[in-house]
Amino acid sequence: MSPADPATDEAVTVVAEKLIGGGRALAHHGGATWMVAGALPGEGVRAEATKRRAGIVEARALEILSDPHPARLQEPCPQSGVCGGCDWPHVDPSDGADLKAAAAAEAARAYPDLAARIASAPIHRSEGSYRLRARLHWDAGQKRLGFYGHRSRTVASLDSCRILSPRLMQALPRLTDSLSNRCTGHVDLEWLEGTEANDTVAALRQAKGGAKTFDPTWIPGPDEMDSVLSGFHALSKAGRPHSGWGATEVRIDLPIPLNVPIGSFFQGNRHLIVPLFKRVAELIGSDPAPVFDLHAGVGYLAAAARFAGERDLTLVEPYRDAALAAGRNLPGARVIVGATAEAFVGDAKDLPPEALVITDPPRTGLSKDLRSHLARWHPHRILMLGCDPSTWARDAGYLCRHGFEPRVIEIFDLFPSTHHLEILALMERV
Repeated sequence: MSPADPATDEAVTVVAEKLIGGGRALAHHGGATWMVAGALPGEGVRAEATKRRAGIVEARALEILSDPHPARLQEPCPQSGVCGGCDWPHVDPSDGADLKAAAAAEAARAYPDLAARIASAPIHRSEGSYRLRARLHWDAGQKRLGFYGHRSRTVASLDSCRILSPRLMQALPRLTDSLSNRCTGHVDLEWLEGTEANDTVAALRQAKGGAKTFDPTWIPGPDEMDSVLSGFHALSKAGRPHSGWGATEVRIDLPIPLNVPIGSFFQGNRHLIVPLFKRVAELIGSDPAPVFDLHAGVGYLAAAARFAGERDLTLVEPYRDAALAAGRNLPGARVIVGATAEAFVGDAKDLPPEALVITDPPRTGLSKDLRSHLARWHPHRILMLGCDPSTWARDAGYLCRHGFEPRVIEIFDLFPSTHHLEILALMERV
């Protein structure tokens, strides 16, 4: 069926039953299953359909008609009506992690043992204003820098924000003024900050549906960004910096310090990167078995393994700049540059069965090929970090069916004010 037209689709009253994937609430009305954004369990809401398909209605809550859920903020973010930077602006971050754990357990319901473990897992919570990394969008016509609005390509005003770092919020007026004077194309702005206050790098890159070509004169000069940035560049489609000035990376002070290039992936929560690092090191322990980090990035999780004790490290990373940074961050480690995890494990011979394998895939989770390769390899331990409960449960369930057992499952709330969370698990061969 075609998407619902809000102008003609009447709002209905539904009762939210529980949270499901995507942070929405499940409800039923008129013989259809409703997935309602903005509703919390137990709330009666007036909901408006946004899309319909085969008995499924996607909707958004327009009004709370009952007593609100205890986790609902009395004063949600003032930007929540227009800004799409976070999808849970109505949820108190201190209570949101518990809601996420319940939703994650629901997402894993096809694996009852895993679901029960998730529901009772320890939760590592975060404060707000947490983002070390951010991507904002520049609207050259409106001269506006911010997040897109919900389900739109319209850049929303960003007068305040509960998730961006204080450093970025302080820099926002100067960034906006500088781009207003020179940048005439629709582009995205990447922001990356290190531990020290003056260690911050930004970059412009092509936006989806934006400028087809990039003009280097759009990059603000160092005189305009004095005391705000240590470097400003353009990023290629592959995420490589060019055509700019100053530093191209920042330093993150961890028990093993890491240099992170602009354009490379790195965990973005400034409050939890140290606790997550230390917890990974604790779980890996001093067992000297070799470690294979199959989604290495700049070496964050592999560095935690080295901090736990000396051992052979092999890092696999398809993106060149991140892989080269990993090699600099972890001297002596073997870094496989440009290979995917699937290609490395599929082609490798005589992989050691006593190994510990680290996986930290994107939201799509482990590929079918990689799951199959890991089952054949059958290493002693697998440390899994997953950012989507559904795909994490699918992957963990597969490994459980192929001779592994979860010894530890914990939750890290790396994304307050959104429905996203990270599940950390240590799987062991049985």
